[in-house]
Order: sequence, then structure tokens, then C-alpha cells
Amino acid sequence: MNEFDLINEVRPEVAPYDPGTKAMARDRLLRAGRPRWSWRRPYGFALAGGLALAVGLVVVKVPPAPSPPQEMKLLSAADVLHRAARAAVDEIEPRDDQYIVVKTLQITDHSLVPFDKSDEHYYRRSKTTVWLRAGERRPGQYADGVFEHSPIEPLAYAGEPIPKSAYKDMGTRTDPIVYCKDFRSDYPTIKNLPTDADGMRAHLDAMWKPKAKSLTPFLAYLAARQLLWHSYLPAVQRSALYQALSTFPGITIDEGVQDAAGRTGIGVGFTSPDGVRWDLIFDSDTYALLGDRQLVVDAEAAKSPAGTLVAATAQLDIAVADSAPEVEVEERFKSGRWCTGS
Repeated sequence: MNEFDLINEVRPEVAPYDPGTKAMARDRLLRAGRPRWSWRRPYGFALAGGLALAVGLVVVKVPPAPSPPQEMKLLSAADVLHRAARAAVDEIEPRDDQYIVVKTLQITDHSLVPFDKSDEHYYRRSKTTVWLRAGERRPGQYADGVFEHSPIEPLAYAGEPIPKSAYKDMGTRTDPIVYCKDFRSDYPTIKNLPTDADGMRAHLDAMWKPKAKSLTPFLAYLAARQLLWHSYLPAVQRSALYQALSTFPGITIDEGVQDAAGRTGIGVGFTSPDGVRWDLIFDSDTYALLGDRQLVVDAEAAKSPAGTLVAATAQLDIAVADSAPEVEVEERFKSGRWCTGS
């Protein structure tokens, strides 16, 4: 924590300083703290011929004023989420005939993937690009977007050799995205979601009602995560989502958390019943969302060593495109009885 963070604590309503401003201000503070010479005139002035002449000069060395003690205070999860809510801005403004392009990087512990349990321990890595239709479907259009999955070089786990099987299926795969009708998550629906914290919380709860008999803050947190990844949430809805998360009991902060791209930020999240901590990661200066991370914190519940990275994501880029790759949509998706997203 530095002097600017302390100021932010006292005046949280003020937007965070950008790095350049911090550097300039810190340089001025350092110069102000050094000994400086001050020229003073103790005798007054005599006027002659329209000119003011100093009668005497005295050199005085002025010591730097002592700084008052400051109380060091760490941010809470609610503080970070409120700042993220205030910092939310619209990065793009797509037309209805365009596509939103979201690029992410993901790391996953292959041995801990629920649907693909394996004794082989290594980290799978992949880059994904999603093209989301910005407007409603037009006649003859059956997909809401396109999902492109590209595996990249895997990583070794704790010095163990990377198995040959880690390199299978390394080719790029492109599939259509067809959102389910019962709970649509396409962009035309997302941009009309509630813009207040209470309304957004009700929406997050509703996302799990068909799947869970008893709702918990953790399940609502997972619903929020679903809206933030492989999608684009406009600033006003994003701000409402962060404000809703700030009210969840049990949500905590974890500093020095890294996303899949190695960027370090502030983690805000929950520990799941199976002993894994789920964090959304925010930039510590701008409070922009960087990525997320899942880390084992309870070895007994997770049945894995504490500190094991389960998965991490990094949001790399958000842009707008006039078109998306062509993909074939199977008849079962065209009928409306099947979907690829929820």
C-alpha cells in the first residue's frame, strides 16, 4: 500500500489515480521533503526611480514538516467491488449487425476436470475466441454466436513430465453457440438485464432456480461468473453485478492473485463446499476485471494438496467485428429442442 492507496481509503468516492499521475505526484512529494533554500527580505523595500530595491537578504534552511501518522487499512471485498462498479465503462458500442469478439486464455489442471478424471497430471492451456451476435437473430439464422477453441502448449505440473497424450487434439475447433430459450444469455438479452443491485441479485438467483433447490451466495456468484466470461456485459449491468456481489455474505478478499496470463491483482470470491477458492481478479490500480482463478485451500475437502491450481482464466481482448466465421448448425439446434449454452 502507498500514499495514494491511503488517500483512496479516506476518500473512496474519488476515482483511483492512474500510474502516470501517481509517479508525477510522488516526485513532487519527494522534492517537497528535501531541504530547500528560501530567500527572505526582513527590512522592507525602498522605492527609487520606480524600482524596488531589497535592502538585505537572509538565507534560512527550512526542514521538512513531519508527516502525521496514518492508519494502514486493507480493502475489504465490498470496497474492491464498489470501486470496480464505479470504474466500469463501456469498452465497445456494437451495432445490431455486428459481432462482439471476446478473447480469453485458460489454464486447467487436467487431472481435476470433473468430466474427464485422469491420473495424468499436467496443465492444459487454450485460447478461445467468441463471436457474439450483437442484435437479434434474423430469419434463417439459428446461432447466437461462434466459439473457437485453440489448444496451446501444455504446462508441466510440479516438475512432472508432460505426457504424450497432452498433445492430442491440438487442432483448432469451431462450433456454433445456440443459447437455450428457457434462459437466454445472448447479448440482446444481457444488455437488457437489471441495472440496479437488487434486480441483478434477483436475476443471479433465478439463473440457478431450475438447477438447485436451495440457493446459496456461492451459486449466485457462479451465475455472475457465467455472465462475465465468454460474453460481454455492458458497463451499467456490470456495475450492478459488482454491487450485487458486494452484498453477498461470506465473500472475501485475497491479495496478490494471478490470472492465466500471469497478471497480478486483487482476488474477490468464495470457497466452495469442495475446498476450492474461486476468485474474480481485479487490477489493483484501475479495478478492471483481469480474469479469475480456482485454487485448492482445503486439502481434505478437495482431495488434492492445498495450493493446487485448479484453473485460471485471463480476459485478453474485447472488440467488434462485422462478421464471424461460418459454422454449420445441426438440425437438432435449428429445431429449438437442443442448445449449446444456458
